[in-house]
Formats: sequence, C-alpha cells, structure tokens
Amino acid sequence: MSALAVITALGLSLSACAAASPSPAATVSVEPLTPSTPSPTASTAKSPRGNFVKEVGSSAGITNKDSDRIVTFTVNSLTPDAPCTGPYPQPVVNGHVVILDVSIETFPELADPNGGYSEFDMNAGMFKFVGTNGTTFNGDLNTQGAYMCLADEESISHNGRGIGPAEKVTGKIALDVPEPHGTLIFRSHLTSGSTGWEWTF
Repeated sequence: MSALAVITALGLSLSACAAASPSPAATVSVEPLTPSTPSPTASTAKSPRGNFVKEVGSSAGITNKDSDRIVTFTVNSLTPDAPCTGPYPQPVVNGHVVILDVSIETFPELADPNGGYSEFDMNAGMFKFVGTNGTTFNGDLNTQGAYMCLADEESISHNGRGIGPAEKVTGKIALDVPEPHGTLIFRSHLTSGSTGWEWTF
C-alpha cells in the first residue's frame, strides 16, 4: 500500500509518493517547524538531488500524517579530519574522519499505536557522501574505524537502539569519508527515503 508523504523543512511544502510504509497507518511527513532555538541560517532550498540543503546549526524535522511534529534534529557542528577520542581507535579505510555533533528531539506523537515505526535513528550507515567532483561515493561510511573513533558516551548510536518518543539526545556521529570536503546526505526511514537533507562542507 502506498502512503502519501508531504515533505517540508522550515516552511517549504512538497507532495511526493513515498514507498510502501511499514504499516497502513504509518504515514509520515516532514512539515514546517518552529525550532526551539531559531536557526541563524535556516534554508528551504533544495539540491538537484531533491534534498533539502541545510547549513550547520539549522533545524530540520518530520511530522506525521496528522501534521503532529514527531522529530526535530540539528547538526550543530561538522568537523573534517577530527581526532578520534575512543579508547581503541583504528585506522579509517576511506581516508578521512568527519565528526558530526547532533541534537535530536522526539515528541510523544512519534509513538505509532498501529505497530509502525516508533523510533528515530541517525547513524553512520544512513549517510551518503558526494565528492567535490559531484560523484557519489560507493563505499561504506560506517567502517570499523568510524565506529571505534568515538567513546561510547559520546556516540548517539553505539548502543544500537533508536531514539524513542519524548526524548532529547545530543551526541556525535563519526563517518569515514574519502575526502576532507564534500556533501553529506542523510535520509530517514521515517520518510521512506523519498527525500532527505544534505550539508556541504
């Protein structure tokens, strides 16, 4: 069964046909948001890839089919060639470490009483990298070197669990990328991958 996902970020609205949802009632959208802390560089522009172009410090978010806000997230900083802080760092495979400092807030409406997704996840395996020449990298950004780069208490994904309803989380995500500069793309399972967000650094 197809679900209609309405994708917006900070005021822009777009209708798109999403892929099959995990349950008939699990339709989600990304709707206009009012960040708890206003972003100094809020943007509603879209890239040629169809993703919302974000600046570091600007918020993004997702709402459900009833236009209830269920998730907001902000990349607070993005640091290329960052030093690893984990107790057992390992060499990266692709050449460079990029560390994102991220704040995430979920709302009670994230809980799906019909058995669909009730968690939000943001981890290294959900990102893609586009090089400065415009070519999308085919390799894995979630290598052992990236995973071991951060101490457990710093990482938002080391426990292997998603973020449930009504939670606030701040932490880091390490990515193993082939260049110190480029574009990162994040897409969430909550929007069925119909669009995403990207940051150029």
